[in-house]
Amino acid sequence: MAMTDRLAIDGGTPVRRTPLLPGWPGGLLIGEEEKAAVLEVIESQSLFRHYGPRPLHRAASLEKAFAQAMGARHALAVTSGTAALITALAALGIGPGDEVAVPTYTWIATINAVVILGAVPLFVDIDESLNMDASALAAAVTPYTRAVIPVHMRGAPANLAPILETARTHHLSVVEDTAQAVGGRYRGRRLGTWGQFGAYSLQYHKTITTGEGGLVTSSDPVLFERAVRFHDQGSVRMEELDLLIAGDSPLIIGINFRMGELPAAVGLAQLRKMDWIIDSMRANARRIRHAIEDIPGLTFRTLYDEEGETGATVIFFVPTAAQADRFARALAAENLPASVPWWSGQHVYNHFDQIINRRLLSTRKCSWECPHYKGGATLQKGQFPRTDAILQRAVHLDVHPLFTDQDISDITAGIHKVAQAVL
Repeated sequence: MAMTDRLAIDGGTPVRRTPLLPGWPGGLLIGEEEKAAVLEVIESQSLFRHYGPRPLHRAASLEKAFAQAMGARHALAVTSGTAALITALAALGIGPGDEVAVPTYTWIATINAVVILGAVPLFVDIDESLNMDASALAAAVTPYTRAVIPVHMRGAPANLAPILETARTHHLSVVEDTAQAVGGRYRGRRLGTWGQFGAYSLQYHKTITTGEGGLVTSSDPVLFERAVRFHDQGSVRMEELDLLIAGDSPLIIGINFRMGELPAAVGLAQLRKMDWIIDSMRANARRIRHAIEDIPGLTFRTLYDEEGETGATVIFFVPTAAQADRFARALAAENLPASVPWWSGQHVYNHFDQIINRRLLSTRKCSWECPHYKGGATLQKGQFPRTDAILQRAVHLDVHPLFTDQDISDITAGIHKVAQAVL
């Protein structure tokens, strides 16, 4: 390698002078539409979804528009993706004594949602898609398993067909965690609409954003009514539910996960941009993959539906963990931010010390110590060597819809430069 190709991490000249746009697709597209939508709500003085002097009903409008965009019968706007997961699981009746199958690689919210309801997370290995391994799920199910949460990580759909088949065989409910793949598809159908519930996040890093926020989708009117009740202190105050409810409507015990009118207004403006964002990210991701696909020793993550991924990331594998670590750090030094998924303390089972050590604020450590739970699900560091090997050898780059031709050229040039030195 010529001296001019010396890696920046070793004192050479970086491929770029400045870092790429960060992975905030919707966030960096916030503009006049969102500003106008927020001002309209403020001028109405009606920031609460159910009443005010001049209510605009933006939360209800977002729910209707999102359900239509996803192809679901119903959508419910909530305060976060975590709230969406908790609401869905609660509506399914998940609680003490139950196991919920979760992947070994996911944002910690997936796990917290299970534990906060008193249920036990049953961890399941991932495969090279970085999503739940369907065969591992089939082997992991126990008599105490009541639900499964397939997570569509980093914009790519999980292998849903065999996961759903296992769920049917074992009578498991399915909650799709679609937080990182809002708007993605599997076999032509939107993610989040295959199970009993879909849970979505509108947090700032996601496809579209309200800063914080989330949505729940379902096409089952009975389950959806239960979700509505749970998220609004056990009551039903959504007028469109009147036709679903037969007879009396007694209160249940619930919580407040209601979305306000301001984030809902932003969400409506962002939703109109969603398909353009996804199309642009997917096109950029394909260009990057095509430009580096011939590099010896480099292989891509499995995509079970390339047409359905959101294109939010490009993830590839190199032969060893040491090479992946060096590769990602070298790319970052070239001003091409990259990471190894294994580094992420809030995404990898091995780093979930709060779950391993059962750090609940309560004295009694239900979920696991609940007298109703007779299963043996545990979590220890190193328990899933396949997951470890996959995540330690992966290199991850975020993709933005506003990448220019020069950005794509810099990314591919940087990967080739680093690969020449590292592989």
